[in-house]
Amino acid sequence: MLTSILAQNFSLSKIQDRTNALNSLAKVVNDLLQSPMNQQCRVANYRQGVMILEVSTASWLTRLKYEQSNLISEIRKNILPSLSSIQYQINPDISVRWSHNNYQSDKSSLVSSVITQKSAMFLYALAENAPDKLKKQLIKLANHAK
Repeated sequence: MLTSILAQNFSLSKIQDRTNALNSLAKVVNDLLQSPMNQQCRVANYRQGVMILEVSTASWLTRLKYEQSNLISEIRKNILPSLSSIQYQINPDISVRWSHNNYQSDKSSLVSSVITQKSAMFLYALAENAPDKLKKQLIKLANHAK
């Protein structure tokens, strides 16, 4: 029984080492790529000298391929001298996750915005001379003032 526990602990240690190595590789790749591009791809794996990157769309894949030679040389310099090439896979979930996070942050910023009483006064004044359809909408908006 003790041997099986030690064997499992050794396996867990190998998994943890592998995870840490992939995380440091992902951090280097993230730092090397510019802002919109690094949010559209992620390091999926590394095996036998080949790094596998997942990319959200084919258009981002094309942009990433322009950076490939620079990316390989910098990764070789910084962290992984044995890197020979990069393989790409398209994974639309990356894009969905990124847009969902942006939607949540946009939604929270919209919820926190409030129309002031002064803005409401201007909207009511503007509504007085507006056509009926626009007048209703301006009044409705002004009623949201706090």
